[in-house]
Amino acid sequence: MNVREAFEAMDYGAAPEGSGPAEAWLARHGASFGHFIGGAWVAGTAHFDSLNPATGGKLASIAKGS
Repeated sequence: MNVREAFEAMDYGAAPEGSGPAEAWLARHGASFGHFIGGAWVAGTAHFDSLNPATGGKLASIAKGS
């Protein structure tokens, strides 16, 4: 079997990990993040949403930087 045949024969399976721990971490942190500057969190003035690629739903609000 060559590499191409091997890749074509591969099937995707279920991921063994779940999103629960990550979602709980986001919830504990208010799912909103500013900037980490000089060892401290600094609130941003404008934010954008980070989206879950699996569902399209909002994961968190992240401060824009320039």
